[in-house]
Amino acid sequence: MTEDQWTPLSLRDASAARVLRDGVPDSLELPLREWIHTTADRNTGAAERAAIRIDLVLHTEDSGHEDVGTAERVAYWTPAEKLLDVTDALLDLVPTGGWRNTPPTAGLPALQAVSIAARSIPDTQHRAPLQRLLNDACSLYTIRNDGRALVRRVDPAVTAVTAEAAKAADQPKRGSATRHLRQALDAAYALQPDPVKAYSEAIKAVESAAHATLQPNHATATLGTMLGEFRQVRAKLTVPIAGKAGTEGLAAVESMMGLLWTGQTSRHGNLQETRDETVQEAIMAVHLASTLVQLFASGAIRRS
Repeated sequence: MTEDQWTPLSLRDASAARVLRDGVPDSLELPLREWIHTTADRNTGAAERAAIRIDLVLHTEDSGHEDVGTAERVAYWTPAEKLLDVTDALLDLVPTGGWRNTPPTAGLPALQAVSIAARSIPDTQHRAPLQRLLNDACSLYTIRNDGRALVRRVDPAVTAVTAEAAKAADQPKRGSATRHLRQALDAAYALQPDPVKAYSEAIKAVESAAHATLQPNHATATLGTMLGEFRQVRAKLTVPIAGKAGTEGLAAVESMMGLLWTGQTSRHGNLQETRDETVQEAIMAVHLASTLVQLFASGAIRRS
């Protein structure tokens, strides 16, 4: 998710885009500490739990600090380099108030619809003020759509492509492709990225989307077995852009599937040391998966 961000007058007409800031810039540090203090103070137990989650020691043997509350300690004693981790932990601990993930109420019984709507009022206490701070600081990070974590900002074009693919795959015969694709995106762009999970979820997304097309009768099909099937039934498959020779389109799809499959370095252990995927590898895998999920789920690739 990205947000519209104000740009200084001196940069509005510049040819270069404003660079997003990683970490906590000096101008953001005090406002972010104040947000942490207010949020932790309003939610009993949140400060202690957040501190435990990031292994932050809040108590001291020094005299003179006995009257300092836990919320104040976690806000003002936390090293600057851990402030985003504290913020991320608090987002998971405080009520969301619906934030942007507002559930639909159409067609539901009146009482249930009212209850859902009441829980879906945008979170103006915690998340809205934080989002404004992140935007004004031109932070590399933003609040995840469900309001429960910080994530790296994703280019709007990437978000649009992934969202379209997830929407196309939201149908029974494409299994859990939508969920896997969204989890892959979240893991790749998280505050602390998990490239191994992101890559694995990207592959699962493609496997779910392609299963009904390539190996519907193979209950334990994998991307590897689907690649083998793809080569066997290539003559029966069609794709919108076939190419001049009629084979280039399918060859491109096969190449993307093969690259995604062979690029996963952490899948199996062997005599050589297993290497985890890098963040950049995981991001590329998510982008490949988005394209493949869209092609299979939309029916662009089908058996003739």
